[in-house]
Amino acid sequence: MSKKTRAAVWTSVALGLLAGGTWAGTAVAAPPGSAKVTAPYAQAAAVVNANGSVNRSKGIEAVTKPAAGHYCVELEDKDLDIRKLVPNATLQYISFEYDIRISMWPHPSCGTRTDTFLVITGKPGVYEDASFSIVVP
Repeated sequence: MSKKTRAAVWTSVALGLLAGGTWAGTAVAAPPGSAKVTAPYAQAAAVVNANGSVNRSKGIEAVTKPAAGHYCVELEDKDLDIRKLVPNATLQYISFEYDIRISMWPHPSCGTRTDTFLVITGKPGVYEDASFSIVVP
């Protein structure tokens, strides 16, 4: 394969990933007071503000904030088990100082529920509130 052909293939792949990420990152049913959006390829998705309020969502029952930088994201569908899902979370404001993590197991901070993810934001070793989005494909 020539250099020119390889470049064209990689450009197509990159554009496809960008378009796919845009589709997967949008969100359908929203809690009262938040925007109604569409996420056809997600079981659940949400944009969560730093204070724990939900900006828009699909398939999210509630988000609670038990401590600084800790968010419990409860799924609407109680048959979904977080131990069998592969969620993806992204900080809304990109910073090399901040990190975001998701507990893949029921966590005591969230009542050890199998329908609730613990999302942690902040700098390494320091929990700090930060807005983020989460998608459960």
